[in-house]
Amino acid sequence: MIKGKYDAILLDLDGTLLDIDLDQFIPAYVKSLAGRFSDYIEPHTFSAHLFGSTITMVNNSDAAKNNREVFYEDFCRRIGYSYENIKPVIDDFYRNDFPKLSCWGRKVPHSEAVIEAVLAQKVPLVLATNPIFPPEAVYQRIKWAGLSADQFSLVTTMDNMHFCKPNPEYYLEIANKINCPPDNCLMAGNDTLEDLIAAEVGMETFLVDDYILHRKGHDPDYNYRGSLEDLANFLKEE
Repeated sequence: MIKGKYDAILLDLDGTLLDIDLDQFIPAYVKSLAGRFSDYIEPHTFSAHLFGSTITMVNNSDAAKNNREVFYEDFCRRIGYSYENIKPVIDDFYRNDFPKLSCWGRKVPHSEAVIEAVLAQKVPLVLATNPIFPPEAVYQRIKWAGLSADQFSLVTTMDNMHFCKPNPEYYLEIANKINCPPDNCLMAGNDTLEDLIAAEVGMETFLVDDYILHRKGHDPDYNYRGSLEDLANFLKEE
């Protein structure tokens, strides 16, 4: 990397800094959460509403509501219970059950080297994970990756963001939060749509191809491509 070229670095989590089998993790997560709501709603119906409300949140374009507000307004309407009714169940799930899903997440080589390379640059480091989870779930996955939330200037969650990937507004909101022009940012991730779409707001992109997630019908366009080790070396160059 040309020294001083970027004023901020954004890094994806799942499939980039964390090796996670989403085909196994997502069903296990939904099954576990649905079990907690068995006194409220039948598991299959719960799962349908969970995915439906997640889609509503991802598609939201109303900047007046954060992702948590959008999700729970829709979800509570679907299941017929108020947020106050279900909040104790949700809080207990993320405190006691979600950590048990750590078996699906593994540390990846060179993730710490990437973090150290950015911190050495003394520029803001953003964990730009899709903000569809509450902070507790994001912080847990950071630990699974062998990292610490304290290493990041900003960690995006459903509580502090108003847009989701692949909405380009998500990246503009990050740039605004860290007070950095998008043109001066680098976004690195493994998803050819959700991560590389950052280019639409002017950010340069690095496709991390260790666990590449290629979206059908979407041809990737990026400035750089390589492994996580390549990214670490790229960030170390002066």
